[in-house]
Amino acid sequence: MTTPRIALILTGGTIDSVGADRLDLAWYIENNKRLGDGELVSAVPELGDIAEVAQVPFRRLPSHALVDRDWLDLAELLHGIFERDGADGAVITHGTNTLEETAYFLNLVLKTDRPVVLVGSMRPASALGADGYLNLLNAVRVAAEPSSRGQGVLAVMNDRIYGARDLTKTATYRVEAFQGRDLGPLGFADADGRVRYYHRTVMPHTTATEFDVAGLESLPRVDVVVSHAGADGAMIEASVAAGARGIVCAATGAGRPTPAQDEAFARAREKGVVLCIGSRVGSGRVARSPGLRERGVVTADNLQPWKARVLLALALSATTEPDAIQRMFDTY
Repeated sequence: MTTPRIALILTGGTIDSVGADRLDLAWYIENNKRLGDGELVSAVPELGDIAEVAQVPFRRLPSHALVDRDWLDLAELLHGIFERDGADGAVITHGTNTLEETAYFLNLVLKTDRPVVLVGSMRPASALGADGYLNLLNAVRVAAEPSSRGQGVLAVMNDRIYGARDLTKTATYRVEAFQGRDLGPLGFADADGRVRYYHRTVMPHTTATEFDVAGLESLPRVDVVVSHAGADGAMIEASVAAGARGIVCAATGAGRPTPAQDEAFARAREKGVVLCIGSRVGSGRVARSPGLRERGVVTADNLQPWKARVLLALALSATTEPDAIQRMFDTY
């Protein structure tokens, strides 16, 4: 049996961070220290029993420091690896703060059915009870698993396998921080070493999407504005002034901005800015009412606002027509 070849791309994050001591579980980022090249892999020699793991260089940054250009470069790197048949799958270590956004972006733009798995940790590599080493082992297991092919971009955290569209971070420190909200995990990398899937996503992804970022130097600016009691239009006006081509509103409840925000959004639409209404609630759909359709407002379905930002930016790379963009939100 041929040993699977897995490309390992380290982008940084808690998983390769080093704290001041073994009980530094919170302030380790201020220590400004990371494992050296190859140290994360060498700390898990069991990886060799699963796959031939080859580390591929990439910039290492905290995930909250990543920008759209990093996503475009990462997609280009992955396409290059697979086009030259350099690996059967890939694992990307990533900070947990924006892991879900990177995963969803890649899920929409990668043109491959080979497994791509993002993985992180909630405790630094130096910590007592560090979770990153087992998470990494499980991520490689999932990437090497034949049944992972064609599942889209995945994420592995705390033994659970999530689809990129579904997962979101729900806790600041707990190792069980990631959930699938309405939908749960697709499967598990279990204690006996087996990878088991119990669900598949039906939403189109990777090779089935219409998005092609090859040659793109940047994405259109899309900002997220939060609605709350007493919110006015100041943030919306600032976003428009900064050059936003789209705005996602993390609205209250099932998609309700304040009246003052609605007025500001109307002015923004007159300037050609596309508005997408999501929810700050954390789960559930935002439906497009007849009134929103008439006003040319798009709704985010059940996407978290920061994921809606990703999809809106990609949509705006192709069109500014609200109904066409709504079709994309209903599809992906």
